[in-house]
Amino acid sequence: MKYFIGIVILLFGIYIMTDLALKTRYTRKRFQKGKNKSYKF
Repeated sequence: MKYFIGIVILLFGIYIMTDLALKTRYTRKRFQKGKNKSYKF
């Protein structure tokens, strides 16, 4: 049971990391067209 919970947390963490990476990449591409000074990362 301990291993199952660990695997679930690991997979969930990987999913969040990839989701954030894809979102930041997508927003960066979008913001490159128009220079936005208020956009902070």
